[in-house]
Amino acid sequence: YLRLAPLAVIFFFAVIFAVKKTEGGDPFKCGESCFAGKCYTPGCTCSRPICKKNHIVAAEAKTVDDHHLLCKSHEDCFRKGTGNYCAFFPNTNIHYGWCFYAESEGYM
Repeated sequence: YLRLAPLAVIFFFAVIFAVKKTEGGDPFKCGESCFAGKCYTPGCTCSRPICKKNHIVAAEAKTVDDHHLLCKSHEDCFRKGTGNYCAFFPNTNIHYGWCFYAESEGYM
């Protein structure tokens, strides 16, 4: 077992550094706790009990023109030609939605 110890150490550090750069980023980067379900640092959202850094394009956008898929209404999606439906994020701190094509069929 002693011959495998260095391999185990290398594997351990490889996993630690790989996990650190995944989707949510460093959870303590915002440096605050959620207060009444809100984060007051720009670019952070509440994931109880701490605030996490956003990785959503819509959270950092200033206007709908910052990204071709951002929208405030279905008309924005039609105007840009990027879809026919504007879906908003469940987080109320994000004021823009995301355009996509939605198809529906009604049966009577």
